[in-house]
Amino acid sequence: MSALLTVGVLLSGCSVFGPGPGPEAEDSPARPVASPEPARPVPAAAEPTVPASTAPAEPPAAPEMLPPAELEARVSRLLDAQGQPFTLMPRDQLAAGTDAAKIIFDNAVVDPAECGETARKNLGQIPRDIPSASGVSAPDSFGSVTVVAMASVDDPAVLAHGLSLDTSQCARFTVKVQGQGVAVTMDELPIDPVGGETVSYLLTQDLPTGHTMFIMAVTAIDGTSTVSAQQIGFTEPDLIAQDELRRLAGELLTGAAFTG
Repeated sequence: MSALLTVGVLLSGCSVFGPGPGPEAEDSPARPVASPEPARPVPAAAEPTVPASTAPAEPPAAPEMLPPAELEARVSRLLDAQGQPFTLMPRDQLAAGTDAAKIIFDNAVVDPAECGETARKNLGQIPRDIPSASGVSAPDSFGSVTVVAMASVDDPAVLAHGLSLDTSQCARFTVKVQGQGVAVTMDELPIDPVGGETVSYLLTQDLPTGHTMFIMAVTAIDGTSTVSAQQIGFTEPDLIAQDELRRLAGELLTGAAFTG
């Protein structure tokens, strides 16, 4: 069943004039003209004390790749909605999960087929040795768990494709693996960015057992880093859950408490 979940997640400027002179009375005697007072000098405009520089502005420093130790530290510092830390997942387990997903796609049947190609393309964009860290929370009172992940690359071009959800083609699709089928519905959700390009979505999966599983996710990319926070469970998540996922993604991306 975890294989089917993997497939679902991948699809994944005024002028002022003074008054004019008043009219003179006719036949009035000439009046002596008073000598005008000398005009008061107008102070010259102050010269700027610092001449403007003509040198071109320096380009901003390129974002740096975060080392694995920093990725793991950020995950370890996170607290879930209950104030509990996340359990850091071993690196070899993360690598094994990626390898297993690739094997799954060799045997999965996705309808419509275009959605399967989208998932395979997304999976192919993940380098095998990309530095990453992931953590999982303890189940909440409804049995749902939260999974967080962060990765960093040395070449921003790896993430240049950005984030996009093809809900026009793959809003609904089915996945079959080893005779088991899952009907998946994907809805993109509105969300404010957490410091970079941000998307949020909800996957609803009707399982062969008759149960319905929900995966709500917030994913963001900024510079050389990408983060994701997902809630997985059999209870449909609400906007409070999305706010919590957004907080987690923001703290991972910035490395500090996030209240935006």
